[in-house]
Amino acid sequence: MQINIEAIPNIPRINKGDNIGEIIALSAVKSNFKIYNGDILCVASKAISTAEGRDIALSNVKPSELANEIHQKIPRKDPRIIQKMIDETGDPTGNKLDINIENQYIGAWLPNGMRLTSAGIDKIDSNHVMLLPENPDLSAKKISEIVQQKLNVRVGVIITDSDGRIEKLGSTQIAIGLYGIPALRVSESVDPATGKIKKSEETFCDLLAATAALIMGQRGTNKPIVRISGIDYIFNESSRITDSLGMVPKEHENSAGIKEPKPRSTE
Repeated sequence: MQINIEAIPNIPRINKGDNIGEIIALSAVKSNFKIYNGDILCVASKAISTAEGRDIALSNVKPSELANEIHQKIPRKDPRIIQKMIDETGDPTGNKLDINIENQYIGAWLPNGMRLTSAGIDKIDSNHVMLLPENPDLSAKKISEIVQQKLNVRVGVIITDSDGRIEKLGSTQIAIGLYGIPALRVSESVDPATGKIKKSEETFCDLLAATAALIMGQRGTNKPIVRISGIDYIFNESSRITDSLGMVPKEHENSAGIKEPKPRSTE
């Protein structure tokens, strides 16, 4: 199997109200860039968010008492951004935040069951942030349908976003929405010792998102859409990002989910 990864060339600057599917189709035609049946398009979430008008002016955000309390413990985080994190979880009590003071880290459990650093909120400048697309699965579906209408090809679509892990430096790219692509890939093998069939699951959508990130890069590279060719999969219109999720953990230790740092040994 040979896999090909390429950024779709000549993607213009995305503006509010743009139709991402139409932009993909037009850029492909103008650049003589071929998109085939079964290709997978990975689209940066910030391109979707921009088109969907998910830009928020922080001057319009009033932090709650809870947001200010968390800011006192993690001063590097603007209390207005903390407030938007709380808002994005859909739980004003702060129970869906995952806060580690020792590492100055805030994660958030979103309504769809995903856990993302800073609730996936991206700081644009000192007064603006970008929220995630409101419904990434639906955004992916719309893109696939428009591309099919314009180019007469059926493609899978993954909406990607960068996310970090508390114990690692840097970030990686993960899937936050999809259409047509199975979220999981199940592999089977025979245990030579017992003869039993062993099954293992991989988060297929995240593997593809990370693959696209090798070309896509971070914001500012102007490569927000990447095509992956040569991957075998069964197109499934009913696939959802929630297919890849396990159980959301129970509420955290207190009303704000704040984890105090463990005392360091003095011995």
